[in-house]
Amino acid sequence: MLTERWSTAPFFLIFSISLSGMDAGDVVQAPKNIHITQGQSVILNCSFRLQGLGTYSWRRDDIPIDFDSPRYKQRITKADTNAFKLRKDASIQIKNMSECDSGRYFCEIEIMGKQKSTGNGTMVTVERHACDKERPLKALPFDWIWIAVAGGVTLLVTLSLLVVIIILARRNKELPQRNNMRNPAQHQRDAAYLHCHGNEPKPKKKRPHPPRRNVE
Repeated sequence: MLTERWSTAPFFLIFSISLSGMDAGDVVQAPKNIHITQGQSVILNCSFRLQGLGTYSWRRDDIPIDFDSPRYKQRITKADTNAFKLRKDASIQIKNMSECDSGRYFCEIEIMGKQKSTGNGTMVTVERHACDKERPLKALPFDWIWIAVAGGVTLLVTLSLLVVIIILARRNKELPQRNNMRNPAQHQRDAAYLHCHGNEPKPKKKRPHPPRRNVE
């Protein structure tokens, strides 16, 4: 009876290994975190211990990476077929990284006839250069800076002139009223004089006499 139990033990061991063949530990990604500067390249390592024919793919967060898309086609270098089959290597390299490429990258291995197995992921953080953070205006063209300054000065001068013109126009309107309030008697005499002379009949214009004809 004891010998029968030991004889069946290898079969249980093989069966348990086959059931655990798609564990997360079968796809290894290292390191867990990568910090790079904008414009640099990053190598995302991925190795696996699965047997059989299969394929591999990558995704950033929940977005699958299309190796043939315009965004990645000229930037990604994939592991060749021999590296994938013989060395079980599914690593990739991404060039010219930007802030938009930051995220957690997952390596996914799919063996024919089995479910897809995914690694624990590698968190990639892309940061800008220190000089770009401290002096963001340096990235602007020099000519555009001067154009912006000149436009601001012109606008300020124009607004100042408009304010001065409005103030002078108001003062000119208020000046006669102030003079009338200071000399009310003179204002009444002037008004009476204008009223009196305004009612006088206008002299009639004399028509010139026609020239006399000389009679011979």
